[in-house]
Amino acid sequence: MSARPGDRWSTEQDLADACARLSAEIPGWETPLAHGVGFVPSNAKAPGPEHFPLVNTSAHSLPALVMASIVGHTSGTASYRLDRAQLDEAVDLLSPAEAYTGHGHPNLWLWRDDLCRLDVDPTAQVIAVFLGRDHKLSGDSAVAAFRLAPNGRTF
Repeated sequence: MSARPGDRWSTEQDLADACARLSAEIPGWETPLAHGVGFVPSNAKAPGPEHFPLVNTSAHSLPALVMASIVGHTSGTASYRLDRAQLDEAVDLLSPAEAYTGHGHPNLWLWRDDLCRLDVDPTAQVIAVFLGRDHKLSGDSAVAAFRLAPNGRTF
């Protein structure tokens, strides 16, 4: 999956079209209830709620589609550790959305700068989490931390 050269998703329709195109490229895709990416510093014993500053719900499906395509996620609940190349790919794929200012979607460059601190803490972990309908059955520590992230919602 990739952004098309010259893509600038500047309207709601542009985003809807991008989501439709990208979701068609993921066989079996199911939009998660929530998704997000966290930065877990190397001195942390385990992922914690504070490590997930951005929690997106199903209303923000473009970031979920991009991250899912990078890590190979299709449906359900899961967490994935990302390397720097995967993060860079996510930033490249999401960059056309910077042109859209129609709603309060988190600033993608702020997201990149916050999560790509691997230059400073190279043994830190960056973790993508997807919550499916089965999220309460998961024993994954990153999923548990994400479910408690300070986002104004309880999962």
